[in-house]
Amino acid sequence: MESTVLEEIAFDGRPPVLRIYKDGRLERLVGTQIDVPPGIDSKTNVEYKDAVYSQETTQYLRLYVPKNATSSSAQKLPLLVYFHDGAFFIGTASSPMYHTYLNSLVAEANVIAVSYALKWLASHYGGNGHEKWLNRHVDFNKVYLSGDSAGANIAHHMAIRIGKEKLDGINLAGIMLIHPYFGGKEPVGDETKDPDKRAKIERFWRLVSPTTSGTDDPWINPFKDQSLASLVCSRVLVCVAEKDVLRHRGWSYCERLKKTGWKGEVEMMESKGEDHVFHLFEPTCDSAMAKLKKVAAFMNQGPW
Repeated sequence: MESTVLEEIAFDGRPPVLRIYKDGRLERLVGTQIDVPPGIDSKTNVEYKDAVYSQETTQYLRLYVPKNATSSSAQKLPLLVYFHDGAFFIGTASSPMYHTYLNSLVAEANVIAVSYALKWLASHYGGNGHEKWLNRHVDFNKVYLSGDSAGANIAHHMAIRIGKEKLDGINLAGIMLIHPYFGGKEPVGDETKDPDKRAKIERFWRLVSPTTSGTDDPWINPFKDQSLASLVCSRVLVCVAEKDVLRHRGWSYCERLKKTGWKGEVEMMESKGEDHVFHLFEPTCDSAMAKLKKVAAFMNQGPW
């Protein structure tokens, strides 16, 4: 029986993440936890709810508002737009791990968070959008983008697009890239010591982008055919983990950003002894709390 099942598999994502069968079926092996319904978090008093931003596709996002914002309608707070991880194909805006992380970050930083839909958010500039929380509480002059792993990749590309397309209503103050999922044909740093992990990164990238040219595709390699100098924000924070093979790309991103002529400030944080997105699996460990406070402080520093 097992032999028959193996013959039916077209793609086996290991370590167990998903399987794709030759008849087109897809079996998700992680990221299948029941999404957290809207409500109020008992530990942080952060209130959260969902809003549909596309009626045609019923796509939704999740909004997080700290307790003090709902008690004072006149208060305007920075806006964090967060892109979740999942190798570009796992997870939702209300998945338990991200729900826990964003509740803690919103409480610590005292910001409004949305996971995600940038153009829909921009439509609330001036207080005339569909969502009252955004109209009442968001300072659109203080917008940050962040994400971890694949989400950090997306946050980077969104920041580049804002610089090129000049999205009205969004003043991008900074971006925070957590363990960014970047790749490249030529290894950087000590990547040569982890050939299996590098092969895994390419395997999953080819799965989500079947027409890709490979890991030098600009969508995964930000150093190919892109001008990092076009970032319109004035501040960038990159967080990496010591045991994560992707740490080398994070450090390289910072080094290249400094050499492009970009006029902003870039900060780095490396979590010693930790691996990829460790903060999602152990959100209360010392390293996770230190990273949370660093990201929160980054948003509270300005510029303004």
